[in-house]
Amino acid sequence: MKKILIVESPNKAREIAHMKLGVEPKATLGHIADLPPDKMGMEIRPDKVYFVLEPLKDKKKTIAELKKACKGNVVYLASDPDREGEAIAWHVYREIEKVAKEIYRVDIHAITKAEIEKAIKNVRAINEHRVEAQVARRLTDRWIGYVLSPLASRELKKKVSVGRTQTAGLRIVYDREMAIKKFVPEPLWKVVLKGADEFASNVFKDEAKAKALLEALKKGVIVSDVEKKTEQKSPPAPLTASSMQQKCAAFNWDAKKTMSTAQSLFEKGLISYHRTDSVRLSDETLSNLKDYLKDKHPELLSDKPVRHRNKNRTQDAHEAIHPTCFDEDHEPDRVSLPSDEKLLYSLVWSFALASQSKPSVYEVVTVKAGNDLAPEALKAVGRKRIFDGWERFLKAEQPKALGEYRKGQKLEGELSIVKSFTTPPPRYDDGSFIKALESNGIGRPSTYAAIQDTLFKRGYVKKDKGKYVLTDLGRQVVEWARERFPEIADVNFTAKLEEMLDAVELGEESWENVVRQVDSIIKKHGKEIEKVDEYAYKRA
Repeated sequence: MKKILIVESPNKAREIAHMKLGVEPKATLGHIADLPPDKMGMEIRPDKVYFVLEPLKDKKKTIAELKKACKGNVVYLASDPDREGEAIAWHVYREIEKVAKEIYRVDIHAITKAEIEKAIKNVRAINEHRVEAQVARRLTDRWIGYVLSPLASRELKKKVSVGRTQTAGLRIVYDREMAIKKFVPEPLWKVVLKGADEFASNVFKDEAKAKALLEALKKGVIVSDVEKKTEQKSPPAPLTASSMQQKCAAFNWDAKKTMSTAQSLFEKGLISYHRTDSVRLSDETLSNLKDYLKDKHPELLSDKPVRHRNKNRTQDAHEAIHPTCFDEDHEPDRVSLPSDEKLLYSLVWSFALASQSKPSVYEVVTVKAGNDLAPEALKAVGRKRIFDGWERFLKAEQPKALGEYRKGQKLEGELSIVKSFTTPPPRYDDGSFIKALESNGIGRPSTYAAIQDTLFKRGYVKKDKGKYVLTDLGRQVVEWARERFPEIADVNFTAKLEEMLDAVELGEESWENVVRQVDSIIKKHGKEIEKVDEYAYKRA
């Protein structure tokens, strides 16, 4: 009797095969079943919500091979430890339950020998609530997409799509674009003295006040106060899927590239599971990290473990992203990787070490200056880092420090008035868009890449010098949804649905209630939905 370990990725299976764990790894190559591609595949009746799952046409051979491999054997379902992975495990279970001798679900959080051995010793049943949450997500997405997309296409006379998260994501780009168009710049004035350092006044909305201050300061500018204090900057949290995607925007990577690169590192056993929203590190990880810092950077190791707080919506099912090994052999410079993978691995490594390091310390100097007519009218602030702390790992730049000043010192330099204008809110870029999705509760970190990708592929958003620009088609889709089905274009409604899906996973909400909630919204606004259903069922 064999032990069969079923994972999603063939790369992961190959990596595990080299570990000689006494298990035979097999891969599903992702999903093996889904709703039918050419019809609705679901029906909402007063008593029950019905749906049909079919094997994917291109996975029939894979399913047959899995059944053959599992026949009479012990099977460990090791698809990814998230909702989607749980659903895949359930789909596989349905296919092999009549041929396998025993079937267990295991959670593998890192592709290492120790982690897999630990997982096999801690088997569990399939989490039905987690599967139900994924079912609810899939059915609501199908119901919205297959019903509203054909209707929107008819009424706009062009092929468009409407979706639970994509339309909410498009809405925040739309709102930003409208805010920019409505923005009217307002002039601002300030007085500056440019010498060895630049001193500046507060900003005025009235030019006359700036001119009056300038005249007063022409009589001379004297240092009235020099304040020195130390400030600490706390270490950052280790990376999550969202913060990793935001940081990688600095590499000009979109979310899709970031997550695919992270997937490769995960499959190679170099980083922990990367589709996580938690900043928590396990006691075992903290101990290994601490030992490395104590050996290599004892002066930077925090005196006690740094516990970072999760945000309110965090599921906390997995640790934060971190290297699987903290030793010399796994330092970024010593690991042989393609350039993109090395760049991301270095980022994960640096944030993990930084998260448990001492705060950085700055000397902050504030110098105020003026005269009897305008006391302390000008100010300059300088910062000097006096202890690197965690910033050594992230190679933070040294800020600008001020020269030496003493009370009563006369300042030399050129006085002038600087005029500026208020600026509109900036257009989103990859990083700020993901941050907006997270702060508004749209989707989850594992879905950000798909949201981003859809908006560009559908032609709703385009990029101009890295910035998101709403297209006319995108504007039409949002305005159609706002008028016809306002909840679908409402960011708060989408966030509420995400919270309901979380509640389903916790066993606090019925998955059918989530589907009915969406159905009631659609039926409330769409009298012609009955006619659309027939078209939607035939939609390929």
